[in-house]
Amino acid sequence: MSVLQRVRERVGGSVVPALEEADAAVLLALTAQPAPELILTLRAAHMSTHPGEVAFPGGRRDREDRDLIHTALRESHEEIALDPACVEVVGALRGRTSRFGVRVCPVVAVVPADLQLEPNLAELDEVYRIPLAHFLQRENLHIDRVLHQGREMDVPWYPWGERQVWGLTAVMLLDLLEAAFDFRVELLR
Repeated sequence: MSVLQRVRERVGGSVVPALEEADAAVLLALTAQPAPELILTLRAAHMSTHPGEVAFPGGRRDREDRDLIHTALRESHEEIALDPACVEVVGALRGRTSRFGVRVCPVVAVVPADLQLEPNLAELDEVYRIPLAHFLQRENLHIDRVLHQGREMDVPWYPWGERQVWGLTAVMLLDLLEAAFDFRVELLR
């Protein structure tokens, strides 16, 4: 079974939460090729929230959004010029809440491998792709224990060149890896 078949089989058909159950939605977009890549962004250094952080394309829900899939697709179109018509939505993972209390719905999708994506420079500095295989290699995963609001918690992160995929982005990525590939990691949350 191919990697994408496994993602479709294990994540496909999952229920997307109701619109009011999340404040935001992100797109975990995998490229349709034998060795899929995950599309990630680098938030612009001038942004007021999460500047310079690696993140999935996506963002806050708008009042006009029909559902959380629409939120993820609309935001991905705004941020990286991803045409919603070429996106195969597979399903959703369990929602997560950021350290700032924002409830986020991760939407899993497959997109053509040859897409030309452009970062919206008002929000992003870069859009890039990382092979999914990189995240499936346990030696690439690091976990730091930190103190946050008087509580200890584990913060997972992956190095990628000069960047790090960490925090909520890494947690949602680990949720995808567990759902599709039984890649389990116990985190103190």
